[in-house]
Amino acid sequence: MRHTAPLGRVLLLVAGLPLAAVIAACGGGGAEKVAVEDWVDSLCEAAADFDTARDNTGTAFEEVDFTDTKAAKEAYDDAIDEQKDVQKDFRAAFDKIGEPDIKGGDKVVKAFEDQFKENDDMTDEVGKQVADIDDDADFVEEFLKIIEDIGEPDFRGRIEDVADDYPDVDEIIDLIEDDPDCARVIFSEEEAATVDPEPSPTRTTSTAPANTTNEKWVAGICSSLTGWVADLESANAALQSKIDGAGSAQDLKKLLVAFLEDGQAETVNLRREISALKAPDVDDGEAIHKIFVDASVDLVKVFDNLVSEAERLDASSLTKVTEELDRFIEGVDSAFDEVGQSFDALDQYDPQGLDELFQTRPECQGL
Repeated sequence: MRHTAPLGRVLLLVAGLPLAAVIAACGGGGAEKVAVEDWVDSLCEAAADFDTARDNTGTAFEEVDFTDTKAAKEAYDDAIDEQKDVQKDFRAAFDKIGEPDIKGGDKVVKAFEDQFKENDDMTDEVGKQVADIDDDADFVEEFLKIIEDIGEPDFRGRIEDVADDYPDVDEIIDLIEDDPDCARVIFSEEEAATVDPEPSPTRTTSTAPANTTNEKWVAGICSSLTGWVADLESANAALQSKIDGAGSAQDLKKLLVAFLEDGQAETVNLRREISALKAPDVDDGEAIHKIFVDASVDLVKVFDNLVSEAERLDASSLTKVTEELDRFIEGVDSAFDEVGQSFDALDQYDPQGLDELFQTRPECQGL
C-alpha cells in the first residue's frame, strides 16, 4: 500500500517533474486504422517504455541541495530538458500506432495531440517561472506556489468529452483502465488507484449470506480489509484537503503525524477484527489464519514506527521537512512491501476452496 498520493503536492520536488505523472505523450496518429484492442496494446507498450525512461530522468534535480536556490534552478532546467526528450520519444511511438478503428477514433487521436500541446505549454511555463525565482528566495516555497498556480492537466476529462459524443470511445477508456500500469501513466497514478476492479465474467459473485465457517472467515477477512482501506483513503483525502492550507513546515508535520496516528488506530482495529475470526475449516486452516493475523500485527508495528519517525521529522523549514518527507516516503513503501511479502507464505498451503470464496464473496469484490 502506498501513501505517496496525499503528499504528492509537497513531494513534487523530489518525486519527479511536475506535469510528468499525467499523460505526457501524444502526437499525430497515422491514417492507418487499427483494431481498438491492438491500438490500446500499442499505446500501453509505449506508455510502459515512457514510464521506464521517465524514471531515469531528473536525477540531478532529486539530489540537489534545495537550500541553494540557484543550483536548484539549474538542476531543474536540466531535468526539464531530459523530460522533454523522453516526451518526444513517447510522441514518436504514438505517431506509429495509427488510429483506433472505431467511430470517433480520429477524435481520440486529436485529443492526445491537444493534450500533448497543453502539456508542452504548461511545462514551458513552469520552466519559465522557475527560472524567474529570485536566487535569495526559498526554492521549495516558490516552486510549490508555481505548481499550485499552474494546476494539472486533465486528460481523462478530455477523452471523456470525446466519449460523450462518440460512445465507442468508452471502450478505449475501459481497456486502458484494465491495465493499471497503463492507466497510471495515461490518466495519472492517483486516478488509476481509484478504479474499482470488477468480478471476472467467468465467475459469478455470490449473494447468499455467509453461513459456513469458511464463508464467515473469508467474508470477515475481506470486510475488515475493505473497511481498513476505506478508512485510510478517507484519512488520505482529509490530509490532502488540509495540506494546501498548512502555513508552515511545523503545520505540515503536524498534519502528517495526525494522519499516521489515524492510520495507526485503524490498523489496531484491523488487527483486533482479524484476530477475532474463527480459523477456516480446512487442512492447515489455523496456519492460514495465522498468516493474516501476523500480517495485521506487522502492519500495526509499521504504523507505530511511522508515527515515531514522523514525530522526529526536522520541521525547521519547508526545505528541511520536504527533504525528510522524501526519505520518509521511501521507508513507507519499503515497510509495506515487506509486509505484503508475508502473504507469499500462503503458497505452501492447499486453499481447498478458500480461493474461490475470495473470488465470489461480495465482501471481497472491492479489494
